[in-house]
Amino acid sequence: MKTCPNCGAQVDDSNVFCHVCGTNIDNPQMVAKNIVPEWDHTAEFDAKDISDNKVVAMLMYLTGLTGTLLYFAILWLIGKTGSEYLAFHVKENFKLSLIETIVLIISLFLCWTIIVPIAGVIFELVLMVVRVIAFVQVAKNEAKEVAIIRNFKFLK
Repeated sequence: MKTCPNCGAQVDDSNVFCHVCGTNIDNPQMVAKNIVPEWDHTAEFDAKDISDNKVVAMLMYLTGLTGTLLYFAILWLIGKTGSEYLAFHVKENFKLSLIETIVLIISLFLCWTIIVPIAGVIFELVLMVVRVIAFVQVAKNEAKEVAIIRNFKFLK
C-alpha cells in the first residue's frame, strides 16, 4: 500500500492516482481533473437560480411547446428578462418540441406509406421518454442538453 503525499490516504500499489483527492502518487504536482461533458451546463448556473426556477423548468418539459409559448407570453406581459437557468431549459424544451413537430408533420404527409407513420409513432415514443429523462434531470438540479437532440448540430 502507498500513502498519498497530499491527503495521507492509503492507496493500492496498482493505482496511479489517489482515490480521495486525485493526486498523482508518483508525481504529486499532477492532479486528476474531473472531466465534465460539454453538454453538461450545470456548473454555469447559480444554485439559487436553479432552486428558484426548478419547478417552472420541470413544468416546461411536462407541457411541451405550449409551456414554452406561455412562458414567453408571461415574460412579455410583465416585461422581465427571466432566469438564465430557466432560459436554458426553455431553449432545450423548444428544440425537443421542434423535433416532435417535424416528426409529426412528416408522418402525416407520408401517411400513404405504412412504414413512415409506424416509425413516426416509435420516434414520438422515444422523444416522450427523452422528455421524461429531461424532467428527471431538472428534478435533480441538473442543466444538461436534452439527450438525442444534442446530437443534431443544426439545432445549436
